[in-house]
Amino acid sequence: MGLRTLEDDRSLWLQAYEAHAPSILAFLTSRTGRRDRAEELLQETFVRAMRRGPEVAKAEHLRSYLFTTAHHLVISDRRRSRIRLFSELSEVEESSLETVPSSEAASPESAIDLETMRERLETALDSLSGPHREAFQAAVLEQKPYAMIAREQEWTMEQVKSNVHRARKKIITMLRDLVRPKEGSRS
Repeated sequence: MGLRTLEDDRSLWLQAYEAHAPSILAFLTSRTGRRDRAEELLQETFVRAMRRGPEVAKAEHLRSYLFTTAHHLVISDRRRSRIRLFSELSEVEESSLETVPSSEAASPESAIDLETMRERLETALDSLSGPHREAFQAAVLEQKPYAMIAREQEWTMEQVKSNVHRARKKIITMLRDLVRPKEGSRS
């Protein structure tokens, strides 16, 4: 009677889910800060365990295996969603940013007249005071660390932070109409 049935496997995994899902979901929710994302990662955790076979569900270290898998999924999720700085891009990625999409391409860029946007950005930069323009250029456009800007401009860190903040605020105000609000975002 060594034959296992699909129903036996379902029962085994249902028991494992009922025993461990609440604590793993709580762990994932605390790490992601979002219940919906935690539920997706919980599902992926159990899918990966099920792919390993019913032997994993019978193992005495199932709980540890599930938490380790969930932890690795959180790390992978954060890496995927992290915003990358322009300075972190590879040469191939940089060159792809420099290519202009064809006029037929359906892309977010095609919704905005890029030349108008460039002109508006130049106008906005020209409207900034000298220190604000210098701070914005160095911190935002050139991605320089604040400490380096402070040394180069002979400013205190507070001056750098203040100048960058005020410049960003003014640029955002001047260019706000070019950016569509994201769905579900609060204005």
